[in-house]
Amino acid sequence: MGGPRWEIAGEGPAAAYERNLVPAFFAGCAERLLDFAEVRPGERILDVACGTGIVARLAAGRVGAEGTVTGTDVDEGMLAVAAAAEAPGPVEWRRADLTALPFEDGSYDLVTCQQGLQFVADRPGALREMRRVLVPDGRLAVAVWRAIDVNPAFVAVADVLDRYAGTGAGMRMREPFAGPDRDDLHRLLTAAGCGGVRVRIGIIEVRFPSAREFLRRAVVSTPLVELVGALDEARREEMETELERTLTPYTDDDGIVFPFQTWLATAHRA
Repeated sequence: MGGPRWEIAGEGPAAAYERNLVPAFFAGCAERLLDFAEVRPGERILDVACGTGIVARLAAGRVGAEGTVTGTDVDEGMLAVAAAAEAPGPVEWRRADLTALPFEDGSYDLVTCQQGLQFVADRPGALREMRRVLVPDGRLAVAVWRAIDVNPAFVAVADVLDRYAGTGAGMRMREPFAGPDRDDLHRLLTAAGCGGVRVRIGIIEVRFPSAREFLRRAVVSTPLVELVGALDEARREEMETELERTLTPYTDDDGIVFPFQTWLATAHRA
């Protein structure tokens, strides 16, 4: 239960994110987003705020040799991990802010953004920019996590972080869930000049070997590692034990499993 369990152990935060969180959360969400967007062979796809690139990589397998996929992010560490990962087809990786995309008008058939919009201060501007680079009949597909109160496993994590690592840690855990809701997505996409807006709830089954391992992976793959890593061993043990007790209803013989909810939204360039 000592310190090394709470350290990145030689890999950067982006690599920890790719190894610990992408298989559990982001791969399943990416599949649902691409299904909802009805990706077709031969399409030109831009994935903005791509992180370590799971949406772009999966999209490359769907568009085939006749299509193209580009992934952009502002974080060079994320892009380096994305470029090093295996993909079923070629992906071009570019450093770019999604509020100022370095592409011509009408360059893409589909623009995707998975779990990035909630972190953008200028959401209307970002969506207008995504719309700008679409062809006249192009589509936009966005995913943002639903509110934390419908994702109870993360409520439990945020609560124990509040008590053991401070309210700053709990607030940081809650940040990804503070994005636009269904009504906001309709309003933002319409205001950006999109039509045919559809918003759907996606539910992902998430599994970890234990509640303790869920907490560890969620922490070491985010900036929370510094806050939690500063706790002494006894304090971390108490925190893990409390989370384990709280998540008992989600525990089976193989660890813990819980549903995780996201908003999925699609629209076309009006």
